[in-house]
Amino acid sequence: MKSQINVAPHTFNKPMHPKTALIAEGGGQRGIFTAGVLDAWLEQNYDPFDLFIGTSAGSQNLTSYLARQKGYAKRLIRGLSRHKRFFQLGRGLMGKHIVDLDWYFEKTTEVNRALDFKTAKNSLGDRELLITATNARDRKPYYLSPTGDGKHWRELLKASSALPFLYKQGVQLTPWLGSKAANEAHLAAEQSNEDFYLDGGLAAPLPVREAYNRGARKIVVIRTVDTDFQAESAWVQKLRTLASASGYCPKTLDYLLQHEQAYLDELEFIANPPDDAEIIQIFANEKLHSKLLGSSNDDLRFDHKLGLKAGRDYLKNYHTELNRFSEPQYAM
Repeated sequence: MKSQINVAPHTFNKPMHPKTALIAEGGGQRGIFTAGVLDAWLEQNYDPFDLFIGTSAGSQNLTSYLARQKGYAKRLIRGLSRHKRFFQLGRGLMGKHIVDLDWYFEKTTEVNRALDFKTAKNSLGDRELLITATNARDRKPYYLSPTGDGKHWRELLKASSALPFLYKQGVQLTPWLGSKAANEAHLAAEQSNEDFYLDGGLAAPLPVREAYNRGARKIVVIRTVDTDFQAESAWVQKLRTLASASGYCPKTLDYLLQHEQAYLDELEFIANPPDDAEIIQIFANEKLHSKLLGSSNDDLRFDHKLGLKAGRDYLKNYHTELNRFSEPQYAM
């Protein structure tokens, strides 16, 4: 059985040279499926996209894809995200972060775990990468563009992955945030030095409409849920359980309600796209074994293999448009 690749109906009236977008959904450790898809594409030097939008783990996957670091995301998910230092529920009782994103991203500065931001910036070129984050004050989605500076890029990735309750109030991005980094210049002007940013999946869990609004008419979406998924993603189920068990954090539950409504809105857009839009969803051809957190190494290996198969199946179905990239050239 082939990996399911759903093409939305009503795809006529497309422009001659439409902008093509790649969207990577979040999902915690389930992002290892996305890592597999992108690793399969890196095997074939495949990158025909004009616009990239990543949410949470999806933004990390897109960064390593642009950095041309095949196997990098798989290694971090199987290594760092399973380390006992990363996730400790008991830390929440002491007022600390349950998920230690500070430790996680600090580890990515080490030589053997370093993200190659220089290559990512060069391969991105004049194309656009947007990392989603949710403003904790106004709860609006922001689509943030990394400057190319490694520290700045890393902070955006952290903000996009900062789940409420698990990572307290979020990540303070100001003064990193400028008008070019926000989805609207006037929104950037409204930000204060006290603003914190949380996981992009809260307000923009599946930013297909945003890609369309930015001119994309062909939109490829790598999903980290099963094909029968309707509204509530795996990480929401996990977070709801943790928040309810704690007996507090009503704001977290409010965020979950916002997430669910935003997800439903995007699913409606995917099901009934504009006439000039083509939306392709890439799912695993079997039920994913991994979870938001706490996945076994075997489950992660299994899902990465599903991702590799899905990525290769996609190339078989769309071989006529195969667009290969060349190795980046650096100025001496």
